[in-house]
Amino acid sequence: MKSRIVRFACYLGLTVLTGCAATGEVVMLELHAVPPAGQAHMQESDGVRVAVVPFQDARSEKGPLGTRAHLWGGTSSFDIEGGEPGAVVARVIADYLQHQGWRAVAMEPSQVAGPAFNGQPDVKLSGSVLAFSVHATSTIGSTEIKVATKLHVEAENMADGSIVRMTLNGTGSQTVFWYEPEDAQRLISEVLSESIGKLVADTRVEGNLLRLK
Repeated sequence: MKSRIVRFACYLGLTVLTGCAATGEVVMLELHAVPPAGQAHMQESDGVRVAVVPFQDARSEKGPLGTRAHLWGGTSSFDIEGGEPGAVVARVIADYLQHQGWRAVAMEPSQVAGPAFNGQPDVKLSGSVLAFSVHATSTIGSTEIKVATKLHVEAENMADGSIVRMTLNGTGSQTVFWYEPEDAQRLISEVLSESIGKLVADTRVEGNLLRLK
């Protein structure tokens, strides 16, 4: 009897260490912009006004963002609210640009020529989500999380119709001992934000126009 109790205790302990999501469960992730470490929030400038519209979902495989393989067998899934990565990407981009001091607002296409900018913005930012995934694999004592994102971005200058295009790739991995769903949420937010940082780093503002450096 004592031996059976010890075995049950070990089983319970290992189950806790690998997280508490049940097999078949869909874990909803709330993504957010993650500014560069140590950077204070920059004040909003009076410069370029950017409308960020939902990106198209151009992933080869639609559906949940990925899965987690549990230690004791079975899987659970990762997804985002509404299941629309394009809308979430637009919101995170707008939040990140605001942190950098840009006058950026996430909005629907029908709202671009509206009251948000007293007419129309200087730049309309749109694009496609080509890849957006998070996978986790639990083993005894650890869970490995892998994330990949790929965005095609188009920034249209409304004044002259010129377009700045770029592709932003992001990957990341992390191994944690005590897994929580927030670990996957944090990692994909960081990877996505680092990709958006490349957009800021590789462009410059000339008047009210966005140009490649």
